[in-house]
Amino acid sequence: MFTYDKYQKRFIKIRNDLKLNPQHRAHDWRMQFITMAKKYGIDEYAIKYMVGHSITDITKRVYTNREIDWLKIEIEKIK
Repeated sequence: MFTYDKYQKRFIKIRNDLKLNPQHRAHDWRMQFITMAKKYGIDEYAIKYMVGHSITDITKRVYTNREIDWLKIEIEKIK
């Protein structure tokens, strides 16, 4: 399993190896992606699904198929 701790350690190693700003954090990419997704009108539930956030609406969570083609269409809205 790829835990957040493992992800964070790998992120820090790569950040340091590339001599990037040490203020960058492992969650920065999520914030940037979600900000851009909202800017370009990506479906709210597609965003949550792609970043692994919980969907509390039972209809959307249980009874909605999230097919790859639909997710691809949504993510390609980002220019």
